[in-house]
Amino acid sequence: MIIDCNANLGSWPFRRTSYNTPEELIERLGRVEIDRAWVTSLDAVMLKNVHAANAPLAEMVADHERLMAIGTVNPTWPAWERDIAECAEELGMRGVRVNPNYHGWTLEEPVLGELLAAAADLGVFVEIAVRMTDERHHHPLVMVPPLPLTGLLDACAEHPDVPIVIANAKNAEGNQIARDAGGELPANLYFEMSHFESVGGVQEMANTLGIGHILFGTHAPYYYPESSHLKVFQECDFSEEELAALTHENAEGLEARLRSKPIG
Repeated sequence: MIIDCNANLGSWPFRRTSYNTPEELIERLGRVEIDRAWVTSLDAVMLKNVHAANAPLAEMVADHERLMAIGTVNPTWPAWERDIAECAEELGMRGVRVNPNYHGWTLEEPVLGELLAAAADLGVFVEIAVRMTDERHHHPLVMVPPLPLTGLLDACAEHPDVPIVIANAKNAEGNQIARDAGGELPANLYFEMSHFESVGGVQEMANTLGIGHILFGTHAPYYYPESSHLKVFQECDFSEEELAALTHENAEGLEARLRSKPIG
């Protein structure tokens, strides 16, 4: 059983993406035995009004029980509270993603606390994307720096009932959070592993962050899902218990913390 906690559907304006329909994504993930995937909208990242991408995403995956739609919210946009409520209550989404570096805010601003409070009331998790792609691949006119994680640990402490997932973080960013946390991460904080690099890098980060804080992710279709599979199953020497935690039990535990809501 493998749950991909970081897959995408839609189009990216600076690179052609393949297998970006539900059927194609499911087939490609299935090649490396991925059973389920949380999917977000690539289109939402570059929209000013990200709300416009949520209903189409929910509609795309409605007939595919192996895909779980994750909405996108911009808490600096007018009436964003209505947007997150619609994601949870009308579209049946279990989580929402934010892209602060693309939408012009940081984790040290009060709006993060407002977002997490709303998520707590609605029973959804919040996924925070550090980047959407390696900075070396950016279009020269759209250079978006990675999101600083300053303020993250304070937010976790102030909102312990909200699972917070950090997506697309690299080793250095995870290591810095581990140091700031004194080696013990908050129980509600998770890191998705698609951008962990170096041979054996996933195992190194599991040792640093704790295996219970790592979620399997591919960042498909922007990245090949085979890459994440190789990182975990060929470069590392996890025990059966560690593999179970990384590939599905951590994600299932996160889902279990949320209020029961219909999907899609």
